[in-house]
Amino acid sequence: MSSSRKNNSSSADIDRNELFAEGTFKDVYAGVYTAGSRAGEECVSKVFKTGSVYEYHYFKEEMTIIRRTQKIIDDWNDARIVNKRILLNTPEIWEFELDGEKSLVEPMIENFEKFNSNSGWADITGGLWSEAMQALSHFSYDNSSGQLLLCDLQGGAYRNGYILSDPVIMSQRQALYGPTDLGPDGIRAFFQRHRCGRFCKTEWQRPRYNGKARFPMRQGTSMIPHLPTRASRNPLSRLQE
Repeated sequence: MSSSRKNNSSSADIDRNELFAEGTFKDVYAGVYTAGSRAGEECVSKVFKTGSVYEYHYFKEEMTIIRRTQKIIDDWNDARIVNKRILLNTPEIWEFELDGEKSLVEPMIENFEKFNSNSGWADITGGLWSEAMQALSHFSYDNSSGQLLLCDLQGGAYRNGYILSDPVIMSQRQALYGPTDLGPDGIRAFFQRHRCGRFCKTEWQRPRYNGKARFPMRQGTSMIPHLPTRASRNPLSRLQE
């Protein structure tokens, strides 16, 4: 069973007068769905800070990450490592009506928090979800036979589990999953800082490494620069598919 949380809507009103949140690479604006089964519910619109906001390529790259992440999370839930489910917010590429600027739209997540980064920073509070998310990253590496690492895990709790959004995948081919894919050096740096907790399995694979980690540890998302300077944008309010 897929653990995907979708828009189930075709339009929304977005408040562009005030920045709701800010990530390393995206500005986030809050809004409300105006059609479909989620009409009246809150949503967010994520717009890239850099790179072309009109070219489909950059958004397609994001959706490739989402699809691969969904497979990892489905496998994790099927393995029943914890007794609560993890869901993935699944954004859609929508366009502003006035000028066609693209945006990633997805349901709002309350009580947003971050558990690890793609350079190996980890929340070490020791709570259930903190340890479960570190295990999910380790699981993704083992589950892919050492080819991938799911990380930069962040989201919010809900009554039966946890909802994730905006993940990063690192691979054995640097930048295969975009500029946040730090490649083999990034995977090794992550595991040099990873400490297994109660949900990690002793038989799960780890990469071999020695010496100093290639990337400095930071809570924010690290990036290999390759995106061009973003074009200027006009303020808009309404989105459609």
